[in-house]
Amino acid sequence: MHCLGYTQRPLWTGQDRMSNTTSSTTSLTATPPPYQVNADGSIKAFTTALLFDTLIAAVVFVAFCIVRHWSKKIYQPRTYLVTEDIRSPELPPGIFSWVTASFQVKDTELLQKVGLDAYMYLRFLRMNAMFFAGCMLLAIPILIPINLVNGQGLDGLPGMSIGNIKLNEGWRLWFHLVLTYIFCGAAILLLWREMLEYTRRRHSYLLSEKHARMPQATTILVTGIPKGLNSEAALFDIFNRFPGGVAKIWLNMQPKDLLKLCKERDHVVAKLEMMEYNYVRSAYRKSKKNDSKPTEPQRPMGRVSSIPFVGDKVDLINYYTDILCHLNQVIEQAQQSALLEPLNSAFIQFHSQFAAHSAVQTVVHPVPFRMTPMFAEISPLDVVWENMNLGTLIRKGRHMLVVVAATVLILLLTGPTIIIQTFANIDSLIAWVPFLKFLKDSPGAVIAIIQGILPPLLIISLMSLLPLVLTAMAQYEGHERHTAVMLSVMSRFFFFLVVNVLLISTLSGGFLQTIDEILEMIKKNEFSLNFITDRMSENLPRASTFFITYVLLQSFTGPALELLQIGPLLLNFLFVRIFNKSPRQIWDVQGRVDAANYGIIFPPAILIFCIGILYATVAPLILPFVTLYFTLYYFVFRHQFLYVYHQPIETGGLAFPKAVKQAYTGIFISEITLFGYFLLRLSSFRAIPQLILMLILILATAMSLSNMNQAFDPLVVALPMGLFSKALHVDKEGIVTDGSEPSKERAGYGGKVERGYERLDEGTGISLVDLEQRKASSGANATVEMKPSRMEDSQGEELMATRGGLEPSSAQGLAFSARSYRSFPPEGHRRRFLQGTKRDSLMETCSLPVQPQLHEPHQEQWNQEGQQEEQQDGMSAGQEQPVASWRKSASFHDYGHTEVPYVDRRASFSPRGVTGEGPQAETAPVSAELEYLQDQAYCHPAIYNRQKPVWLPLDDRGLMQGEIAKLRQRGIAVATDGAVMDGSTGKAAVSGLIYAPGEEARYRLERGE
Repeated sequence: MHCLGYTQRPLWTGQDRMSNTTSSTTSLTATPPPYQVNADGSIKAFTTALLFDTLIAAVVFVAFCIVRHWSKKIYQPRTYLVTEDIRSPELPPGIFSWVTASFQVKDTELLQKVGLDAYMYLRFLRMNAMFFAGCMLLAIPILIPINLVNGQGLDGLPGMSIGNIKLNEGWRLWFHLVLTYIFCGAAILLLWREMLEYTRRRHSYLLSEKHARMPQATTILVTGIPKGLNSEAALFDIFNRFPGGVAKIWLNMQPKDLLKLCKERDHVVAKLEMMEYNYVRSAYRKSKKNDSKPTEPQRPMGRVSSIPFVGDKVDLINYYTDILCHLNQVIEQAQQSALLEPLNSAFIQFHSQFAAHSAVQTVVHPVPFRMTPMFAEISPLDVVWENMNLGTLIRKGRHMLVVVAATVLILLLTGPTIIIQTFANIDSLIAWVPFLKFLKDSPGAVIAIIQGILPPLLIISLMSLLPLVLTAMAQYEGHERHTAVMLSVMSRFFFFLVVNVLLISTLSGGFLQTIDEILEMIKKNEFSLNFITDRMSENLPRASTFFITYVLLQSFTGPALELLQIGPLLLNFLFVRIFNKSPRQIWDVQGRVDAANYGIIFPPAILIFCIGILYATVAPLILPFVTLYFTLYYFVFRHQFLYVYHQPIETGGLAFPKAVKQAYTGIFISEITLFGYFLLRLSSFRAIPQLILMLILILATAMSLSNMNQAFDPLVVALPMGLFSKALHVDKEGIVTDGSEPSKERAGYGGKVERGYERLDEGTGISLVDLEQRKASSGANATVEMKPSRMEDSQGEELMATRGGLEPSSAQGLAFSARSYRSFPPEGHRRRFLQGTKRDSLMETCSLPVQPQLHEPHQEQWNQEGQQEEQQDGMSAGQEQPVASWRKSASFHDYGHTEVPYVDRRASFSPRGVTGEGPQAETAPVSAELEYLQDQAYCHPAIYNRQKPVWLPLDDRGLMQGEIAKLRQRGIAVATDGAVMDGSTGKAAVSGLIYAPGEEARYRLERGE
């Protein structure tokens, strides 16, 4: 006892403790405490909340069943607004058809359709539903009778909690301790199992043929590059040492004023679209009013001065047309000037995925914070271009500022949270605010609503404002990826929820119910620390009433509101039914598929997990509602991911490992809470064994988390190098087996899993197959003389040319290209750079169908440049249509090894173990159009930005066709895809499209098509 620090106070028995407390606080115990007088208030609050939440959920669900057939855009967009390979079949009629239809999809097909991010979120919900169902079957029949029978006489919900156990009957707490061990152990085992499943799925996804077609598979982002190394030559020298070598290098450039010009041009395009639409629509309005077709519609007139009501009115169509033509010329000249300032970051694409993942696991620079951090698997759509020039120290400084701001925000929210918590107990509220005594005389239903419905509703409303603030903080913090912004929001949002909802509500709930007794003791000079600890141990579990009502509200109304999609429903009605908008504005509402933000939807679910495991042994009555929460949300989100949400950027499930670690927070809180409860009860019975066992459990949980971090963190960040070996085999589930088992060809995530690595090692000039052959011929002790890298070889230029099948004199095509930023070529002409191949020429043209409705500016200029280059390269004009030269977006290209930029085809042999007779460099069947898009992938959008086509609807009378012809004569790109104007109403409609004109290219990169 001395080692625990309790030598100054005797450890009394339960009877001695009770008699002493009674004698010293007679005046306090003569009057029953408020929680005994109004013990049935918790039952009324619970039943009122249950009825209210059930009623709201029923009304919302009925509304969903009615309106879900009104708009496919809101309730079934994935049946027609996504590509066919991930499209879901239309829902059959019926009230619950949305449930049965989603469960007819097998998990393997579900993974293919919704992606790994959504799949792992569903697994998290399903895991928790099964876990808490098991906890419920154990805890309710065991703990509730133990808590309720022969307790302290508490009524209502507190009587079913651990706080009802008498002070002198500590033996009952052994049941809570044992079940805590079982629940925490089961939760840890489940989390480990899910992490194993996740890493297998992630590796299978990253190794799949579908992912190999994407540029991020072989590209890394290097940040914090010092000025002395911020060049193509220096970066090539550093990174070309990795197997396969470097394919492309993009030095990130600062567009400066170019970005503002591009944004201004997009704004002018939107204005011009609206003016043209209003111009043609005015004719149809007059026709409907006068029953006669007007000869000419009214031209839109207005003032363009920045000062309201100042200046003459001008023709707005002509005004915006002139501005757009001017901006096109200015932007094109700026893009061709190449006067751009390099930033301190660069994208480097390798010939193989093996090299990319090897590079990010390598320490590059000897000076701290230089050329770090590096990122692999970064999608072009995932780049936050505004943060590309921030150094490591600047990012760390911003991070500290954001941490301080977040801490201040937590402190500011603590006050409102405590105030809201006082509504959960009317007596405590009246004790703090005496003028609210009239609430005691209110009807029981009113008090029940205040205690059972109002607190959780206010807490949810308060916390719903946080994601917007946290997102702004994360963007300021300097993250290079939108995925990193999402993960940052997820971390801080969960932290806010745990602190303000779980901890503050729990502690304030117990303290507020004890504060009036403490104040009374202080007034009468009868202060007793033992009495306070006993009261705290009794009142802390009483906070479970608030959390039961909180989980009730989340379980019933949350899934129903998620199904109804009230926000998109109102937005769609207002913009489509009431306001008359241009095709692009209609598309922004009706044509875009919403994406699930895992930084926002994960934390509330993890919070419910924390609440559930915390109160599983403290107040087991909460378990059925926690189980219901995860079950209903699993059903709902399974439907939502199949029919409503679509992720334009697939992260490979990066939010799931963070969710698992955050779930450990709930386990720790549960264990520490029970440890604290035993500590508070230390004066009433000998709880030393329980305290020791709880310490052991806490340490075991900490060791489990530490081992999980060591085991899985490296597996999540990058691909293990062993997966590229033909000695290991990976099936479509991501399960790895070694070479001792019969090898089979298995299907992977979205295609076969491509295994092994027999490509030519460009950094050393030797292949792995050659190495094996040399070892076999020279004996076990043979050594191989490795050649130096190209940048170190004195004959590097000749070596590069020889490998590519060129004469040394032709190797100049492999030199670093000058940065000349130009506009896109015409749609009908796309160049494939084939330097270093065994062909007579270094270029090949590929003609694609020209879209007649799109007018390309400066067509003649492109053709003239193409004819000149064709003559210089010795190409016959009669053989192929002349093509134009355009900017090579990557500052450096190395096409000396393959026909097109190498997309990591690791298997020149199949997983079945084809031996091969030498290096066989495979090339992916990449179209010229996609190859060109990949060449632009990691340039700042403003550098290659084209004018967004003016999207106009066609009308029956041909009025819009005349306007389109005028715009094309001015060199302005125009599109009419899927847009028509209803002659009877004069309203535009859009249909039959997946992407808006001018936006498909950026999404084709993500699909690799």
